[in-house]
Amino acid sequence: MTEPDIQQHIATLQRWLAGAWRRLGDPALTAFDKRELRNQMKQADTSLRRCLALSIELKSARKGAAERKGAADIRAFAKPDLRFLA
Repeated sequence: MTEPDIQQHIATLQRWLAGAWRRLGDPALTAFDKRELRNQMKQADTSLRRCLALSIELKSARKGAAERKGAADIRAFAKPDLRFLA
């Protein structure tokens, strides 16, 4: 899978999850439908996380290759250091 394909898949999953959250608030849904929707959302979330990890790996590999060639610095996504104060 190429990086543009992964980015497209990520965008599609994000749009689907946003729509699913809106649909979950629909009072016309039965309890069964809501449970099924939540199960699908969990699967989509897992797939989204997998795609994001793959995207990060591809960017890291590209950055490593660029550093070996002496290319300009490429921004990488890193987990921010957050602290929550009570």
